Amino acid sequence: MRHTRLYLLLVLVTVFLFACAKPPMKKYSDVQKVVNEAWVVDADKCAPKEYKAAQKAFEEAQKELEEAKNHTFKGKYYDRAEAKLDEAKAKAEKAKKVAQKRREAADKVGKELDELRDEIDTIKDDAKKYDPVTFAEVEDLYEKAQKAVDDCEPGKASMLRAQIESKLDKIKEKIAIAKAEEMKKAMKQKEMAKVEKYTVVKGDCLWKISELKYMNPFMWPLIYWTNKDMIKDPDLIYPGQVFKIRKDFADNEKEKAITFAKNRGPWSLFDGK
Repeated sequence: MRHTRLYLLLVLVTVFLFACAKPPMKKYSDVQKVVNEAWVVDADKCAPKEYKAAQKAFEEAQKELEEAKNHTFKGKYYDRAEAKLDEAKAKAEKAKKVAQKRREAADKVGKELDELRDEIDTIKDDAKKYDPVTFAEVEDLYEKAQKAVDDCEPGKASMLRAQIESKLDKIKEKIAIAKAEEMKKAMKQKEMAKVEKYTVVKGDCLWKISELKYMNPFMWPLIYWTNKDMIKDPDLIYPGQVFKIRKDFADNEKEKAITFAKNRGPWSLFDGK
C-alpha cells in the first residue's frame, strides 16, 4: 500500500512538472534577435541558403510552441521548441558571418567598378566614335556587374569586371591605332599643304618659275634641290615635268639658294655639282 502511494505521488509530481513547464520565451526572443541581425546584414541575399535554414528552424520552433497550447502536458513540445531554437540560433549566426564576408567581397568589387566607371567615362567619347559596338557591350556588362554587387554575388561581379577590363583594353588599343592613323593623315595633309605642284610649260626655266612662285628669280636653286630626282641639269627642264614648289623654308635656306644662284658663274650646261 505504501509503495502504491509513493508511485502515485511520483506520477502526480511528474504530471505537475510536465503540465507546469514554462515555454522558453527568453530563448525565443534571443534567437529572434539573432535572426533579425542576420537579415539586417543582407543574409537573405548574401547567404540565402544559410538564412533560409535558420528561418525554417525558427518557424518549426514556433510551431512547437503553438502546438503546446493544445495540450495539457507541454513539456515535450517546449523541449522540441528549445532544440529548434538552438538550431535556428546556430544557423542564423552562420548566415550572419557568411553574409558579412560576401558583402565585404561584393563591396570591394563595387569599389573596383567605381574606378572602372571613371576610366569608362574618360574614353567614352572616343570609344563611341571608334568602337561603338564594343563600348555598348562594356556598358551592358557594367550594369550587370553593378547588379551582381547589389545582389551580393561577388564572384559573378568579379568575373564581369574582368570582362569589362578586357574589352576596355581592346577599345583603347583601337582608339590608339585610329588616332595614330588620323595623325599620320593630318601630317601628310599638312605636308601636302606646304608643297605646291607646278607643271612645266614650253619656254619655262627654273629662273622664270622661281620669279613666278617666289617673286625672286634668284631662289631657283630651291626648286632644283627639291626636285633633284627629276632635274639632272638645272639648265634643262622639259614641258610636262611636274615640280614640287616648297612653301616653307628657313631663312638660311633662302639665303643659301640666292648665294648659290648669284655665284654660279656663266650659264652653261650644268656640271652636276
